[in-house]
Amino acid sequence: MKLWSFALLFLANAALAQDSVKLSGKILNPVSDSIIVSYNDNAIAYYPKDFIATVGRGGYFSLAFPIPHGVYTQATIRHRDKAAELILNPGDSIFVSVDAAHFDSTLHFLGRGGAIQNFIAKHTITAGRINQYVLKVKTHINKEPDEFLKNLDNERKIENEFLDKNKTGLPGSFINYWTALFQYYNYFFLEQYPQMHAMIKARKYTDSIPEANYSVVSHLPYAFNDSLLQLSPYLLYLTGVFEIKLKAAGYTFYGHDTATYRKFQDSVMKLVYQHLPPKSTEYYMAQNLYGRARNQPIARTEFMYTDFKKRWPKSGYLPTLDKQMAIAERLAPGQPAPDFDITTPDGRQMKLSDLRGKVVYVNFWASWCKQCVGEIIKEGKMKELIKNKPLEFVYISIDNDTAADNKLIAKYKMEGLFTHAIGEWSAPEVQLYGVQSLPAYFLIDDEGKFAMQNPPPSPLQSTELILALEKLFK
Repeated sequence: MKLWSFALLFLANAALAQDSVKLSGKILNPVSDSIIVSYNDNAIAYYPKDFIATVGRGGYFSLAFPIPHGVYTQATIRHRDKAAELILNPGDSIFVSVDAAHFDSTLHFLGRGGAIQNFIAKHTITAGRINQYVLKVKTHINKEPDEFLKNLDNERKIENEFLDKNKTGLPGSFINYWTALFQYYNYFFLEQYPQMHAMIKARKYTDSIPEANYSVVSHLPYAFNDSLLQLSPYLLYLTGVFEIKLKAAGYTFYGHDTATYRKFQDSVMKLVYQHLPPKSTEYYMAQNLYGRARNQPIARTEFMYTDFKKRWPKSGYLPTLDKQMAIAERLAPGQPAPDFDITTPDGRQMKLSDLRGKVVYVNFWASWCKQCVGEIIKEGKMKELIKNKPLEFVYISIDNDTAADNKLIAKYKMEGLFTHAIGEWSAPEVQLYGVQSLPAYFLIDDEGKFAMQNPPPSPLQSTELILALEKLFK
């Protein structure tokens, strides 16, 4: 899923002190000559920002870097394969000491902001990293509604108890931030439960959701607050709250490019303008446009884009939306698919353009993407239904470990043209096709042009995909 834009310039020492963080420290038994601090600097897309410091003699390092103004920022500090979470505030000046041989258990922070980092380090040891909370809640989605709600409340209760026992010395603003973090994660999972529970029961993708699954949605409040826009689970909550409320009320539609679906989206928009405060409304509309720009008819995308610019002509989200619009227009049906080199695991070399005359289904994947691997494995049965057709499946891995790819290909006897994009997310193919999450699919006709705005994922929607392919075979 798969969710931040700040561009800051610092022109004076006062501004530097206000909107930057200083991080220095000493590493015992270093395993690398560098320390990297990363955070996502874009609210509607994933654009990580990295800041690198050299680990010098004695294991000392020092780093100063900008962070967003006036909000807490979740970040990660990495030392080769070691990593720790940070939650930073403008003006923090932190000294960290750590033994790389026992990374998590030896982290200790001093200075302004140090109390928060020590709290997080203790949380990692006793309760796990923040994303562990998400994994814990996911294990409860297979439960029936009443038990799911009980377990959800219990997980949050555990977090609140940890906070109560360890909040000495923490700023009140951080306590509020931490409390809201798990509160909105719970709201987000209330939104996700109806369909995810149905899929677990069916053991496959399904839009058929029993009415009983929606009973949990009555526990989902309207709890909007512009001051929480720096909080990632609040953003996740915003993106789905109105849709799930309408579905729980009985609003149904079939397909994502139909008159009923567009009417459904119009109803969502009305609720957005009625209930969201100003900044949350701007965020919602930016995120909605960004997320749908490439998954709906280009004419509708262009209309939404023009409307957004009229309402928020100076929006900070516009640079990101401009880029997304350019990608959507470049990948629209009828546009030529960018050519790229294909080098198969056995060393055979060719280009995508060499496949002209065939329909091509392109799938971007990676060995670490479990969904990607699972779908490729399951494609065999679907391929049997369309064998002997002028069709080619091309798989482009963005993994940095080609050996891992090749091992999986051989183990599961995967069929198709497999190639590797050198450079991971920065690879030319990834950039040309605007890949922003995995797996990513593209359907190209026999003339080398994009055939669909949003091809059905294989094999999750195999029937829809087969019908789409049949229309392209000549």
